[in-house]
Amino acid sequence: MATKKTIPERFSNWYIPLICRHQYKALAFYLILALLFAIPILFKPGLKLDADLSHLLPEGTPSVKALEESYQRFGSTDKFMIAIQSEDLNLVVALQDSIAEYIHKNWQGDFVSTQVDNDNQFFKDNALLYLPVKHLENIRDNLEDLQLEIGRKNGPLVVDLLSGNSASVTDSATANAAPAKKKRVWFDENLPQELGLPDEAVSAFDAFFKKSKGDTIDAKAASNEEVEWDSKSTIPSELKNRLVGSPRPDSTGKILYNGVVNAKLIKPSTDYEFVTHILARTDSLLAYFSSKTYPVPTRFTVEGTYEGLKEVDEVANDSIFSFGISLVLIIFLTIFFFRSVKGPILVTASVLYACLPTLAFTALFYGKLNPFTVFVASIILGIGIDYSIHILGTSQKLLHKYATLEEVLEHAQRKMLKPFVLASFTTIAAFLTLLAAHFRGFYEFGVVASMGVLFSMLTSVLVLPVFIKCMGGIPKAPENSLLPKSWDEAKILKFFKYVAFASFALGAVSIWFAQDVDFEHNLRNLRRVSTNVSASKNKISTKVTRATGKAVTSTPAAVMGSKPEQLDKLYDTLMVRLHVEHDSTLGSFLTLKSFVPPKDSQEARLEIIEEIRDLAEARVFDRAEGEDSVNVANLRKLSAVENTFTAEDVPSWTLDLLREKDGSYGKIGFIYGDFPSWDAHALHRFQERYGHWNFDGEDLRTFSSQFILSDVIDSVKKDSFRLALVIILVIFGTLVISFRKPKLFLAGCISFGMGTLLTLGLLGFLTDMFEFGKISIYNVIVIPMALGIGIDSTIHMITSWMSDKNLTLRQLMDTTGRNVMASSTTTIAGFVGFLFTTHRGLKGIGDLACISIAMFLITSIIFTMYLCGSWLKKK
Repeated sequence: MATKKTIPERFSNWYIPLICRHQYKALAFYLILALLFAIPILFKPGLKLDADLSHLLPEGTPSVKALEESYQRFGSTDKFMIAIQSEDLNLVVALQDSIAEYIHKNWQGDFVSTQVDNDNQFFKDNALLYLPVKHLENIRDNLEDLQLEIGRKNGPLVVDLLSGNSASVTDSATANAAPAKKKRVWFDENLPQELGLPDEAVSAFDAFFKKSKGDTIDAKAASNEEVEWDSKSTIPSELKNRLVGSPRPDSTGKILYNGVVNAKLIKPSTDYEFVTHILARTDSLLAYFSSKTYPVPTRFTVEGTYEGLKEVDEVANDSIFSFGISLVLIIFLTIFFFRSVKGPILVTASVLYACLPTLAFTALFYGKLNPFTVFVASIILGIGIDYSIHILGTSQKLLHKYATLEEVLEHAQRKMLKPFVLASFTTIAAFLTLLAAHFRGFYEFGVVASMGVLFSMLTSVLVLPVFIKCMGGIPKAPENSLLPKSWDEAKILKFFKYVAFASFALGAVSIWFAQDVDFEHNLRNLRRVSTNVSASKNKISTKVTRATGKAVTSTPAAVMGSKPEQLDKLYDTLMVRLHVEHDSTLGSFLTLKSFVPPKDSQEARLEIIEEIRDLAEARVFDRAEGEDSVNVANLRKLSAVENTFTAEDVPSWTLDLLREKDGSYGKIGFIYGDFPSWDAHALHRFQERYGHWNFDGEDLRTFSSQFILSDVIDSVKKDSFRLALVIILVIFGTLVISFRKPKLFLAGCISFGMGTLLTLGLLGFLTDMFEFGKISIYNVIVIPMALGIGIDSTIHMITSWMSDKNLTLRQLMDTTGRNVMASSTTTIAGFVGFLFTTHRGLKGIGDLACISIAMFLITSIIFTMYLCGSWLKKK
């Protein structure tokens, strides 16, 4: 009685003869199918790249909800600037007004407000009204002290009215002796920033802590790099708040002037479509103004975070570049393993074909790529080629057994279907565990990568035989052995036995180092390395410094309430934290109350200011000298203020900083932190302390791009530990389904467990010794992939050993072992391209993948060869 054929046998007996009879029709069918796959990728809906990490967090995340509200109410907090540079400062000023007018006329619906002039005369006139009473009292006391000092110095008989004691007539020696000059501190130079004063108000106090270095500038001397250059020194006083400054002159001594037009746009710089639209409008604007004729050379640039699709373009370029490097490396590796040119062409064509349905699925299902799925082509190139290598390698092994190519392909396909299904199921299951993650970047990557593995397996089974038939057959298998020819079976087993026991010893050491595996909290190691040096020479400097000389570089946290009273309470709370609690992580803050102090506070300050005015007007101060003379002269001007002011009196451009899209203001404020922005721990502590506010029973929304990154890190860390456990359980379950017999299951567990342990030990050693190999928000996606791929080699080796009773250890190593080595090294090659990216976070993907996959390959070969020869002996 004939044995009933299995499903793989029935399928192979039908499919292979069919494509062999109609090989070119089959080829045409698959080529037409490839063109259909290209339509959703290139045309409709079209595959785009979205590099905004906020889109990968759960929708209910507080920072994401605050982000969405900030865009609706306030617009974007990112900077968009048109920079102007010319030798004629008046021309720069005129162009600022013209460009602002152009934007208001032609960019309706894309911007909230523009800013060209930071006139600070109002803040100079009312500067003392911004100082709390105790600081005004300190200024008053300094004036009284200076008055007494001048009196002692200029009069022989002085009565110290403050002490109440009469002074006796001094002798001639004492009368002629000059009294010691007292050093007065009017107030600390950091005080205006700490009080939350606007920069323009700070500049009114310049004379107290920043002395002039002279009114004239030697441009040729300034061109010397060793001479400190003040970019504002060339700007007339009336334009210092209008122009950014002047760059350091070149060897010719030519002075150039830089000005900017700031625009607050409605959407952020991470919105790909919006930025594309804005840059198209910007090109028209620049073309319009560049086409005009000017009396002196004048140029324009776009600066700030909108200056180009930099991050998006660079990520896209990195993905293309890494794919190209990986493709070239894979071709060379397959040439080495197959010892032919036809073999690499066949397997590479097969895996490239598999990338098409993968990307088409992504376009239809998600419509976009994120920073994790953008590299899926490179990853599938490495993972997916495994199946094609095994099909081709198995076919080469069967060439001497069967007379025709059709029989070879039929038996190769039949033999590989079961291990393919098991191996792909394991890898897909590992990837699909990412669906349990809260971080959308993970589960999108898990779905896309799973489909990539599935399409790679199907392509190797369905499309690769068509390619083989149309290209005229299979290249001859390499005849060289991977093991020395003089070794017999006993010596081969002895070698792997010694290596296996040495690996067990290394595993014991790895337990010690495994505890040092750490998460990367230094954000500098996750950012792009700047390599574009030449481009920076063409940029126009837009750096602005505070009046205190401190650069404005921090990213604020925007706090949004529903009524101004809530922001007033926020201001009071922050004042307590700054001056009473002395919180070192709080730098400064800005609310409407920073611009407009309460009326009762202003009235209390006016009383002290009146005392200062009366004192400063005393004729005795005409005899003041040096710094004291300058300070008194400034106080005479500043103390002229007599009335309080309201928000309506403040310059409109200052209120634009706090103005919402509907024109209202006072319901949003900004908090500036004072902590290392690269330290994820410090960032998280700042978010915990300043990211949650509740006033009048209402939770205020707090947004910061740094909070988005902090939430991403927190989400990834929570997901990574949970996913690792789920993945391991899935893999053990897969081994139970695949092998069923306890012996085979234990053999698979030993190989997989030692691979995991040695990988953790190596990563811990590298972290401990070199601060290298840490887990990060980017490379954590490698973990399920490495574990899924790591067990594939073991499944192939054990399945091959148990399916052929006549197979020797040498034959196992030279056939399946060679295929496993080729598939794993080509998988590593798929990640080598990451090592050449300029983004250190993405480079970490390549580092972890190459280390882990190489370690799993080594342990798989060592332990399966040893266990197959010693424990899984065939009867």
